[in-house]
Amino acid sequence: MKLPRLIVSAFVALALSCALVRAADNSVLYWNGQALNATRLARNPPPMSSLFLATFHVAIFDAVNGVTRTHHGWLVNDPAPAGADLDAAVAGAAYTVMAALWSPTANPHNLKVAYDNAIASIPDGQAKTDGLAWGKHVAEAVLAKRATSGFDKPIPGKYASSDQGKWRETAPNFRPALLPFWGKVTPFVMTAPEQFRAPPPNAVDSKEYAEEIAYVNKVGPRDGADRTEYQTLSTPFWMDDLGTSTPPGHWNMIAEDLARRNKLSVPDAARLFALLNIAEADGAISCWETKYFYRTWRPETAIREIDPKVNPAAQVNPDFIPNLASPPFPSYTSGHSTFSAAGARILAHFFGTDDIEFTTTSDGLPGAVRTYKKLSDAQREAGMSRVWGGIHVMSDNLEAQKVGVKIADWTVENALLPLK
Repeated sequence: MKLPRLIVSAFVALALSCALVRAADNSVLYWNGQALNATRLARNPPPMSSLFLATFHVAIFDAVNGVTRTHHGWLVNDPAPAGADLDAAVAGAAYTVMAALWSPTANPHNLKVAYDNAIASIPDGQAKTDGLAWGKHVAEAVLAKRATSGFDKPIPGKYASSDQGKWRETAPNFRPALLPFWGKVTPFVMTAPEQFRAPPPNAVDSKEYAEEIAYVNKVGPRDGADRTEYQTLSTPFWMDDLGTSTPPGHWNMIAEDLARRNKLSVPDAARLFALLNIAEADGAISCWETKYFYRTWRPETAIREIDPKVNPAAQVNPDFIPNLASPPFPSYTSGHSTFSAAGARILAHFFGTDDIEFTTTSDGLPGAVRTYKKLSDAQREAGMSRVWGGIHVMSDNLEAQKVGVKIADWTVENALLPLK
């Protein structure tokens, strides 16, 4: 049944009105929402999403900081033109980065509509003109800097192996190694990709490793697992796969809710999201450096194919199918655990405590809502969801969380510091 044209027009007008209100409410949060939607449409893998989001938010921060002059910028420390409008600076920076990074894979029309909605709420005049131009100038400088980072320069190589303990492609599609060069990308704040490399994993012939894969064989199979319904549903809740906001985006969703609850100003929101996404992007670079340095196989490969001569303590289960399809890259360490630890730690630093009760939703499990007493409770559950999903052993999770915390601490100690 077709709705009358008048009603349809009213719906369209209401939608545009809501968009304008949200844009005027806090321009950083408005644009963060646009970036997450573009991430969903683009279907970029988590490391690339984290880098795009960090580039996006450091450009916004440096543009805002050029107006407020309160902190050291990530790259640009020049002052904005006197009187430049703050929200216009945000819009100029945000749109420039989105058009450069997301436009080829997301819908360019959506980006233009978001931009038009954002600037429509800003009064016309020199302040608006200067703000838009300033934001564009800052974004172009940040984009030029990140263009030298190697994020779009794949490095050829052979990454799969038939050796015991080494990564190889997994069912169902036996996809080749994803972004094997990402551990060579220039970080945002870390001194080098290997700065926080995790220690060596448990040896494939050790008793500890046999115990780890036995635990995954118990809690991580698709069928007959020893886990609760809540744990089973944690897998899709925290899956954050292609077509979602991805793991770093999920923590942006959480940060957006906390920013609204705490009524953050535009400058404070700009700094929060820049710090968060710097830590997430460097977390991805660090994690992928570790992954391809050690190149450990996935639990499903170990459980089905480990040689009793290599590890007599290990029990082989050729029928094991994980609750979640294994991603196409080495197991050690867990990317999601790294992202979640970095995200939770940045938020705890920014708001001054880990003891924040909050509620979040999930792109991977639409309609589901979960509440956590602490930020670190969500961090731990997200990490465990990968073990319950059968795609990580426990040390993949725990060592990644240690690294995520270190990267968050390093970011807060070394980036976007107040001017003295």
